[in-house]
Amino acid sequence: MEVNEELSRELEEAIRRSNTVIYRRGQALLAEMGISNPQFNTLLALYEFGPLTMGDLGKHLFTACSTATDLADRLERDGLVERIRDSKDRRIVRMHLLSKGRKIVEVVMNERYRFLEEVLAEYAFEEHRLILASLKRLIDRVERTDKTHPVELEAVQNMKKKLILSPS
Repeated sequence: MEVNEELSRELEEAIRRSNTVIYRRGQALLAEMGISNPQFNTLLALYEFGPLTMGDLGKHLFTACSTATDLADRLERDGLVERIRDSKDRRIVRMHLLSKGRKIVEVVMNERYRFLEEVLAEYAFEEHRLILASLKRLIDRVERTDKTHPVELEAVQNMKKKLILSPS
């Protein structure tokens, strides 16, 4: 199957523009709730996966364990999470989502759902299903391609050097 460069560019722009709007709205909502995006992602990980060790949380957030610990400290001070030692192995400490943290996740997610319902209101039910099926296929292919063809950092670094060193 031939890849159409113009179509790829249009699709990238459509994804980026819709993501920008959703992200901007989310940032405004998080600011109103008094939490940062990394803090919300921490709460969301705990909401979705249950209690996590700092190492596991770091993996879910793609951050260092020390960064996850810093996030946990702030969230714990705000009464959104608590650390609990494992009853079988006291060396293991898991972060648990408290009800205040759960409510924040639910408020934010419900607003996201409400917004998408409003956006999709003009589409027929079959169009909803087609959009969802297409997005699921896109996600699957993006994830597969990302695993088999990771970012070539050396090529990016070389390109960056050329841009920085070349006279304008």
